[in-house]
Amino acid sequence: MFEQAPEWISRSPRIRKVIVRIWRAFLRVQRATLAQAVLVARRPDDTVLAVATPSGNLRLPSLELDGWEPVGAQVQAWADGVLRQPSKLELQLIDGTPGKTGVTFLYSADPGEYPAEAGCIWLKASLARSAFSAGDRRLLLMSK
Repeated sequence: MFEQAPEWISRSPRIRKVIVRIWRAFLRVQRATLAQAVLVARRPDDTVLAVATPSGNLRLPSLELDGWEPVGAQVQAWADGVLRQPSKLELQLIDGTPGKTGVTFLYSADPGEYPAEAGCIWLKASLARSAFSAGDRRLLLMSK
């Protein structure tokens, strides 16, 4: 980053520090607008948690992430609210790259027999594949 900068920038520690802070803030804003977390919660009876969209379609629960807060803390608080219990999350994979499509953090959880948030539906895994969109189907298959 600093190889092509004028010499006066690379010589001054104060200016370098300010530039690095601005650059890091820019990267956080970029991550915040282009990252989401998706939760795949499976019960022992092979059912998967789904939520209904306003248009009536089903999808996996997802959360738009805030780049100013740690990803793990955001996802844990959100998943505890969705599953109505503290649950152990496991990061399955990180899909995508920073850009127009964004990054997806895929988490899995074992909710046990507890009820979930209102508006959530439990589907048999075999039925969920046909009910979800192509993107959610792909994430569901990758979560195994």
